[in-house]
Amino acid sequence: MTATEIAHPIHSPPTGAGRKSPHAEFMQIWEEGYVSTRISHETMHIPSNFIVDGSPLRLPDGTLDRARILAYIEGVFAATATYRLRLKRSFLGLTPPAWVPDESFDLSRHVIFSDEIVDLATADLRRLGGQDDGVISLEHPLWRVRITELVDGRVAVGMTSHHAISDGLSGMKLSATLFHKKPDDAIPAPSDPFEGVRAPSRIELPWLALRQWWNRQPSLGAAWQAYWAKPFIRRVRRVGARLLIPVRYGRGGEAARAVALPPRYSSYRVMDAAQANGRARAAGGTMSDLLLAAMVGAWNGSERDVRARFPVSYHNPKEPHIRNHVRDMEISANADDDLDTTMTIIRRQVDARDEPRPAGWAPTGTLIGYSTLLPWVTRTAYFCGAAVLATTPFPASVGADRLAAAGMLYDGKLFIGATVPVESDVERVVGRMYEIMTGEPDPGRP
Repeated sequence: MTATEIAHPIHSPPTGAGRKSPHAEFMQIWEEGYVSTRISHETMHIPSNFIVDGSPLRLPDGTLDRARILAYIEGVFAATATYRLRLKRSFLGLTPPAWVPDESFDLSRHVIFSDEIVDLATADLRRLGGQDDGVISLEHPLWRVRITELVDGRVAVGMTSHHAISDGLSGMKLSATLFHKKPDDAIPAPSDPFEGVRAPSRIELPWLALRQWWNRQPSLGAAWQAYWAKPFIRRVRRVGARLLIPVRYGRGGEAARAVALPPRYSSYRVMDAAQANGRARAAGGTMSDLLLAAMVGAWNGSERDVRARFPVSYHNPKEPHIRNHVRDMEISANADDDLDTTMTIIRRQVDARDEPRPAGWAPTGTLIGYSTLLPWVTRTAYFCGAAVLATTPFPASVGADRLAAAGMLYDGKLFIGATVPVESDVERVVGRMYEIMTGEPDPGRP
């Protein structure tokens, strides 16, 4: 008997002879908000770009070998369990939505080949990542790939993935599995990771949720305490909110969307990761602290006392079923302070994040946005035999953010990206961030 089993397990409903067992992975309560309205659903579309060597992706006549690229995406992406699951809402809203196998999976819904050949130096990076390709249907897995040729022969592999699938840390681990370690790794044959199971019906989901919850409890007493830890009225309200989703999903229409999701621009820079790490350590912090300090220092708004959201991961082996296990904390700083002062202030607040706060305490400063830095892989990765040469990271920011920053560590380099409203100068902002993080003049967009 494992640690998660108990003496009196609840069994799933009996199935007919030879019938496949149902498979469902339930969202956490806080994840439901990611898909509760059309605006929140679209906000959680997170684009990314991987710039790869174009030569291995071409036929002898110089055109893209689309068949081979599709075979790679089908053999790698579509064979990944997370990328074969869709959301299904439960009967009468009795449970959170569940991830279930998409029994009508069609790769063509998830891959777009651009007919344009664009210049990376001037291209709209968010468009390359798939931002303009429409809202991903909730009836199918929440991801999409866009392939775009670049004028210099390289190829942009744009990937849009929904934040409900994973948070930043688990997303980096997931994306690392979508790329090969060697250029000559064979393309796997297509496979369905859920071939032996089926998607449950909506009416089965409450029973499956109860079974999974029960099997995670170490004892009957622990189950009793866990259930009554949350007020019954709150549970009733959640069910009511789920039942009202069809009414409020598209509330406000395009007018509300235009307000919540204004146009934004993004740009990026690349630097030596060891150099950035040395600069961060010299200032008494980490590279995450350095990125946040650079974001604060690059802020050119009239407000000088500012604050930004900063993710803290709570992933642990005891709760592997939780996809998004990150909580945002807010860091306050002054945009006019020098780097050492800002780094000291940031590190002090991060170290004290779990300390009790006095009654009435609230972070100070004007909220400007979000900053996150994540590791990807330490060696060269390959997409369909093509080396990944660069990446343009985008933060999981919301439309109201006036400045958001992201960093990705890859193959000895640190790639940083900034996202701002279209009325701001994104190149000035990300260039200033580069200067703060390296102590060197901005070389401009790669």
